[in-house]
Amino acid sequence: MALTDEGRAQQAAARLAACKRYMRVDYTEDDELICGLLDMADEYLRGAGCAREQSHAMYDTVCHAMVLSLYDNRADDARQAVETVPQVVRQMLNQLKLRCNYGGGTDDGAGG
Repeated sequence: MALTDEGRAQQAAARLAACKRYMRVDYTEDDELICGLLDMADEYLRGAGCAREQSHAMYDTVCHAMVLSLYDNRADDARQAVETVPQVVRQMLNQLKLRCNYGGGTDDGAGG
């Protein structure tokens, strides 16, 4: 079933709130910036062949870590931002890419 505009807005608000909890940000001044970074992380992961449907928890953790790294290091260069992403997040990204490209379990327990 397709989401309505209201449903998409609620989903975006929920993802923003979850990302801000991960980042430990409790103010609204940077919401627009964080939303933009979330969109960028989604685009990056889609371009890497990753689908959120494969594993919501893993996908969201990778997104949140990417956003936090970019947010905290936005005055620094991009290479340094990538290097500050924790090793476990890079490993999750690699596993998610493999599951999306070569099959594997999904969040609903179905094989790929």
